[in-house]
Amino acid sequence: MSQTTPNHQKNISTMALLSLAVAVFGFLFCAADSLSAQTVPSTVSKIRIEGNETIPEHVILQKVLTQPGRQVTSRQIREDKRNLMSTRWFYSVEERFEETDSGSVLIFRVHERPIVRRVEFRGVPETSLNFNAIKTKHLESWTGLKVGSPFDHLANREAVKRIEQEYKEKGHYHVKVQLLKGGEPSDREVIFQIDAGPKVRVQDRTFRFVRPNPPEGMSDTLTELLNGRRSEDGTIGLSPTAGRLTTKLQSKKALLGFWGGYFKPETMDQDIDSLKQYYRGLGFFDVQVQAEPFFSKAGDVRIVYTIDEGVPYRVRNISLNGNNVIPVAQLRDKAQLTEGKFFNSLPLSHDVEHMLSLYAERGHYFASVIPVPKFTEQAGVVDLVFEIDEDRPRYVRNVNGRLIGDHPHTMEVVLLNYLQMEPGDLANPKLIRRGQSRLNGSGLFEGVQAEVVPVENSSFMTASNSRTIRGQTALGYSPSWTAVLDPPPENDSLVPLNFGHSMPGLHSQQDDTAVNCSKPNQSSSVDSDTDHPDVSFIPSSQFDTVLDYTQTAPQSVFLDVPTSLLVSSFPDSICSAGANEEPIIRAQSPGGFYAPPIPGRGDAVLQGSPYNNQFQALPPGWVDINVAATEGRTGRLMFGAGVNSDAGLVGSFVWDERNFNLFRPPQTFADIIEGRAWRGGGQRFRLEAAPGDQVSRYSLSWTDPYFMYSDYSLSVSGFYFNRFYPDWDETRLGGRVAIGRQLTPEWSINGALRLEDVEIANPRIITGSAPPSSVPELEAVRGNNFLSTFRASISHDTRDSTLLPSEGHFVDLAYEQAFGDFNYPRLETELRQYITMYNRADGSGRHVLTFAGNIGWSGDDTPVFERYYAGGFQSFRGFAFRGVTPRGADNISTGGTWQLLGTSEYRLPLTADDMINLVVFSDVGTVNQDVTIDNFRVTVGVGLRVVVPAMGPVPLAFDFGFPVRSAKFDDERIFSFYVGINR
Repeated sequence: MSQTTPNHQKNISTMALLSLAVAVFGFLFCAADSLSAQTVPSTVSKIRIEGNETIPEHVILQKVLTQPGRQVTSRQIREDKRNLMSTRWFYSVEERFEETDSGSVLIFRVHERPIVRRVEFRGVPETSLNFNAIKTKHLESWTGLKVGSPFDHLANREAVKRIEQEYKEKGHYHVKVQLLKGGEPSDREVIFQIDAGPKVRVQDRTFRFVRPNPPEGMSDTLTELLNGRRSEDGTIGLSPTAGRLTTKLQSKKALLGFWGGYFKPETMDQDIDSLKQYYRGLGFFDVQVQAEPFFSKAGDVRIVYTIDEGVPYRVRNISLNGNNVIPVAQLRDKAQLTEGKFFNSLPLSHDVEHMLSLYAERGHYFASVIPVPKFTEQAGVVDLVFEIDEDRPRYVRNVNGRLIGDHPHTMEVVLLNYLQMEPGDLANPKLIRRGQSRLNGSGLFEGVQAEVVPVENSSFMTASNSRTIRGQTALGYSPSWTAVLDPPPENDSLVPLNFGHSMPGLHSQQDDTAVNCSKPNQSSSVDSDTDHPDVSFIPSSQFDTVLDYTQTAPQSVFLDVPTSLLVSSFPDSICSAGANEEPIIRAQSPGGFYAPPIPGRGDAVLQGSPYNNQFQALPPGWVDINVAATEGRTGRLMFGAGVNSDAGLVGSFVWDERNFNLFRPPQTFADIIEGRAWRGGGQRFRLEAAPGDQVSRYSLSWTDPYFMYSDYSLSVSGFYFNRFYPDWDETRLGGRVAIGRQLTPEWSINGALRLEDVEIANPRIITGSAPPSSVPELEAVRGNNFLSTFRASISHDTRDSTLLPSEGHFVDLAYEQAFGDFNYPRLETELRQYITMYNRADGSGRHVLTFAGNIGWSGDDTPVFERYYAGGFQSFRGFAFRGVTPRGADNISTGGTWQLLGTSEYRLPLTADDMINLVVFSDVGTVNQDVTIDNFRVTVGVGLRVVVPAMGPVPLAFDFGFPVRSAKFDDERIFSFYVGINR
């Protein structure tokens, strides 16, 4: 039998007393609250403040919600007390009621905190001609101190740190702030002494490369020239140049020595991390970086970065682990990083993307490929293992769209149209990512969130079956399919959604949304016939500084490898230009062409699929795609101006609405005021006026990218155009109807009907002609002419950018037939090929060779205003606009019916950030009346392409073309340019 010790009895007694005390306190609290509620009158006749010494009563009453003559509750009084206490004016606030002849009076008795009676910031100039100078109003805003504000000596001491921090942000690195008065509880005045000191600017950023063993006999000058170009083993081109490293720094240099470039010590740590990340992406895993500031007597600073690159690591062996569906030979078919090459995250990213694309085509949405480097005992040697989790093929069950907001204007079908995934499609991460990119690039939505969720139940009877999206009905889909598909296993693991990609690609969109997905246990490899020697792994603590390897999270294996190393390293203004470009209007529907059939009854796997009954143990799964977005600002009013050597000075006024709805007219006046009218259909309405000194253009257009919820786009436009040519004045008034479709991501087709009234006026008269007349070609069309044509075209576009492409090609083949007043056929083709000849190890600094050609033929009945003319910065440099053309009497241009133009151009960057590019070019070709190469012209020249982000994504173009061969009647022009500004 156990005995209770005295200590145990004492603890029991203590607990009992505490419990009793809590119970009594709770009872008294409830009773008091109940009593208070009972004694609160229904109304009060007056509200009075007591105890205030410095704060006027009317100022305090502004914080009280209770009003005389209105209903009063205990809850409202507690809210008033909280409001008064939140002002930090009082130590305490108590309320009571007092009965008078006129009624109940509510009295708040306050105990005031001390009030600031005086605030002084010494050392701050009262007036300054420098608009950026720190003034007293800035200090009051930072500290919250002013006469009459609550006095808090602790807050005053913290204000010293805040002032110093703000001064340092403004470049005053040596600032000293003292609290002369206001640091004691008895004080009522606050006085700061501020010694700002001079602004410290970064005047230079230099790099010092540690070279332990420079080649014997090499001069210091030659060693300096090779800094940043020669790696430890003597290989040219692996190490980045100092100029390229400068683009990775957060510390900015003062412009012209006195503008910006404030020195901030914390940015040096960011610089070190950024440089290490950059070097490790290039294979320098042992890199060491130090940053040290050196202050001059003038107060400025020079930051010296000391870099010990170490040796670049070379890949010895490459193996794959976990691939059962796709053999090694196919996965490594287009490998860029191979055994024996130096490690580089750029080709590594390409290889990972290629592997994932193979799994994406098979619908393995959650497949992951994680490259794991294994460091060997030998310095500079690394083995690479691709850990592959293949997942399973998955199909889309539901596509759900949701617009965030109280009263969205946009129809849900608009969001689903851009996503372009339908129930029953393979869950191809590429197509899903492309759909999300379309949503982001459409300009209709903001904060687009795409979540792909694996579902345990493969039931296909959902709301999606009753929807009609882009003309696709639910017919053909049947819940009976679910009978042959086993549901995914229940023991799903949690992984972050990243569209199945472990390393970001050129257009990848990373998302941290967590979803449940099945992760099959696959550890065996296929075609693994390489025996690797034992390797020594670096310690865990050191490994963590280089790598961040996680089997479940499909993210980059390199903790410090910047995303810019995994994608094109062109400047942001160029790379982002494609994302900000207007979306291609021709409706895309790749899913309709590539999706294999849904499995039929009785089949355990997909009919006609590439798996060939290999997945009996791992049946296909299903996913739901949930997309949520907020409506963006779709209306834009833009003013701009442009000038070029072809069209002169042109102004621009544009009203653009990208979420227009032609079929939603206003029902009430409130629809117009609240912005509901003519909005929400995903259509585009554009009104443009561009007056100029030589060219004026006015247009009105409406476009539906998914006309009648189909994969076809419809565009209707009207325009007025006027131009003063050297030989005549031309005015066009007309309209255009176009239909297009994007067949695949590369192939597209278009058809357009054009109706115009073309007026030719003021033709140039042949000197000495009697009666006065022009050339016959012009006289035949003088006055008004009705032009009607139908044009059909097909295009194939694989360019990586439309502004400054570096890879891919563009091919366009078109046929146009005119009818009516003029009857003639026209054939045209345009070809452009872009080849990257050289780039830096990180993928930037691309040297691009371009070949382009333009061939056109038109029938004999082609009027002079529809014929071919060449010349100008967009067609034939070295000649004036329309300076290359057949001519009639008195050198009047008459145009040709045959055009053959070609160009070759080599573009290379002049700056480390690729913002300024040099081009060397040669343009050739001719324009004739017949199919011949007579009067063949040749020009050579140089030019600049300057990217100015503040002026828009289109680079400024300046070209100098020198005709080597020309016709005697050509109009030559050496310099051509293009400058545009848009706001």
